[in-house]
Amino acid sequence: MRRASATRRAPIMLTPLVDMFTILLVFLLMNYSTGGDLMYMIESILMPESISRVQLEPAVEVAVATDRVYVDGDLVLDDLSPWYAGNELLIPQLYEALKTKSAQIKQKEQLVSLYRFSGKIVIQGDRALPFKLLKKIMYTADRADFTNISLAVLQKGQS
Repeated sequence: MRRASATRRAPIMLTPLVDMFTILLVFLLMNYSTGGDLMYMIESILMPESISRVQLEPAVEVAVATDRVYVDGDLVLDDLSPWYAGNELLIPQLYEALKTKSAQIKQKEQLVSLYRFSGKIVIQGDRALPFKLLKKIMYTADRADFTNISLAVLQKGQS
């Protein structure tokens, strides 16, 4: 009588294994959440708090500290002091930067048929920022074709 060899192994069937990993990958991709921090957080900005639960969507970001303005993380204006007192609404440096962003997005729209320019912009402003200055920034964004303006805030209890 021959004994069954202990070294004999069952063959690994790859098809069910690949199917299982494919299903697992699809499940993880479907449950992946893109919510959360979608902004460049500038250290010198203390954002106001709110109880709003609306999630941010990807958009052009304008971060306004008490002395500087950033567009998508790039410094655009390093001295805001003349804009605190003046009566002019349009801020030329910010306008040029936003017009450039608008043109870039519209150019992508021509290349990719599913891509649409929505005019969305998120303004991340310091809580010490006077409303007069915030109004000038909003006006400048509107003149640069960004008419869908949102203000970024921290949810209460997350500061």
